[in-house]
Amino acid sequence: MNTKTKRTYDQVFQHPITHNLEWRDIRALFETIGDVEDEHNGNLKVTLGGHAVVFQSPRANDVASVDQVNQIRHLLESSGTKKSKDVGPQLLLVIDHQEARIFRTDSGGSIPEKVIPYDPDGHRGHVHSAHDFRDHNEQPNHDAYFEVISENLKDAEKILIFGSGVGSSSAMDLFVAWLPEHHQKLSDRVIGAVIVDQSHLTEGQLLAKAKEIYSQ
Repeated sequence: MNTKTKRTYDQVFQHPITHNLEWRDIRALFETIGDVEDEHNGNLKVTLGGHAVVFQSPRANDVASVDQVNQIRHLLESSGTKKSKDVGPQLLLVIDHQEARIFRTDSGGSIPEKVIPYDPDGHRGHVHSAHDFRDHNEQPNHDAYFEVISENLKDAEKILIFGSGVGSSSAMDLFVAWLPEHHQKLSDRVIGAVIVDQSHLTEGQLLAKAKEIYSQ
């Protein structure tokens, strides 16, 4: 589901029951998750997961009635359609070589989960970048850093990544290149990688920018 159809899904199961659920949005939801057929008499036949329901002449009304909303709920439940509350969150990952911050974009004032890069071999307490090593032939353990980040992203439905710099100076670019080799399914959920000036943006501004992108 995209952001709009997910919102419609949430409205279907809203309590108290909604009275302004538009049929055009309901139809878009059905077309996303099942099969929709216009019958010659103006009725709408919807098939989800082998379950079919005929809605009587929905084109006569712009907004679904309470009975129709209950009928839609029953169809979604009986067809085994995944509840929106079980759908993973849409996350924002803000990453550099010093730390990664992971925000939920579906909640206001989100407090990020923070991941600090570390050196499991014990050369240093924390590894911030290759320049932190006295022996510059040694490199930070990106695998360990990126694995912890991936673990924190595993439940996401979609992932948006913000970072700065380019090439090897960009932790974002390194992570985006690393992810398909180690976690392909997680990589498939990345909807974009955007260069931002992290030093001049507050967490609230970063989150607002991410929400704007997700809403497009």
